[in-house]
Amino acid sequence: MNLFFARGQARGLVIIMTRQMYRERECIHRDEGADGDFYNGVFYVQALQRLRVNDAVQMASKVSAFFWADAPHILVWLCDSCAADLRLTETPRAMTRRA
Repeated sequence: MNLFFARGQARGLVIIMTRQMYRERECIHRDEGADGDFYNGVFYVQALQRLRVNDAVQMASKVSAFFWADAPHILVWLCDSCAADLRLTETPRAMTRRA
């Protein structure tokens, strides 16, 4: 969460505003017009960690790269096929919104 401080010009007040910022990543199938959903970056990383190494590398190569430490601030768009391969379709909490 980012905090922004703004000083009221007339009265010298300090106003605190919060804004949650997310960055989006997507699988290679989005450009092809595949149906899909946005998934929480943390759930995506956890799903990758459950795979065998070679399978995880192959799956990760299908999605725009990001640092895993940034996962809480990432939304990952996955086509239905990639989400099923990661078994994210079995975890409704992982889905954030329909694309």
